[in-house]
Amino acid sequence: MAFKGMNPEEGREVATGITEAGQQILEAIDQVTAQVNGVNWVGPDYDAYQQDWNSFVSSQVSSLVDAFQAKSDELNQHAEQQEVTSNSQ
Repeated sequence: MAFKGMNPEEGREVATGITEAGQQILEAIDQVTAQVNGVNWVGPDYDAYQQDWNSFVSSQVSSLVDAFQAKSDELNQHAEQQEVTSNSQ
């Protein structure tokens, strides 16, 4: 019989990599945010830019990182299902 399904251990390793990639994104954004907040710029243009940046980070970047975590969780769930299926045969 041919192998069908996934190697759960490999699936979990990939899921961990996805989670770590999301964390790396957050770390990079935190570094850039510190630079944005630390720039020597005063006035309404800076205030607007800073507000726009913070909105971008809290909405779009946050959604992206949440999506990475959801995909990691989904892959872990598939790995668990594969183990249950493989162990019941």
